[in-house]
Amino acid sequence: MPQICFDFDGTLVYSFDAAFNALQSVGPAFGCGDLTREQLQEMRGMHVRDVIRILGVPLYRVPQLARRMRAAMRAELMETPPVEGIPELLRELDRRGYRLGLLSSNAESSLRDYVARYGLNQFDCVIGGTGLFSKARALRGLIRREGIQPADLIYVGDELRDLDAARDIGAGFVAVSWGYTAPEGLASAGPDRLLERPDDLLEHLLRVWPSPHD
Repeated sequence: MPQICFDFDGTLVYSFDAAFNALQSVGPAFGCGDLTREQLQEMRGMHVRDVIRILGVPLYRVPQLARRMRAAMRAELMETPPVEGIPELLRELDRRGYRLGLLSSNAESSLRDYVARYGLNQFDCVIGGTGLFSKARALRGLIRREGIQPADLIYVGDELRDLDAARDIGAGFVAVSWGYTAPEGLASAGPDRLLERPDDLLEHLLRVWPSPHD
């Protein structure tokens, strides 16, 4: 049975404001200068590796910065409802028999708290704490656990590193236009589909993976 796995930040929930505020709060301790919202917007077309280079954070400090950022973002994200149309999409995918997963570098406890708070109870599995650059490994683990082939998985995300992870394991990748990376940057990287709105995903799936219940 096909598996659809979603990223969290920027995909299910609009997280730009929380990320900007967190960077303003914890960034100076890691050598990041003051950034305006406009400057951060300009970075949306870049890979996260290039963003880190511009920020001037040594690579060995990146995991610590990521942990501090996630902790600083948690409260604000918990108060941020899902992207409009996402709850309806998840209910419809679940009704049609697609298996749904959630995989993110956020802590698993935070993910479970969020989906419980907003009634997103359609996920068959929730995987957190993947690390900034280890999503491919986590996706491989999901494939083994579900007993499926890479071609039976589509990862839905908003960043170039999400696309890299899916391509590394031979899975499909669908990009969302409302997340961190600018749509132009995602489109140029060649996802299987770039979604303008959440219900575009169902249209895409019905073409490439007919619903198990249809």
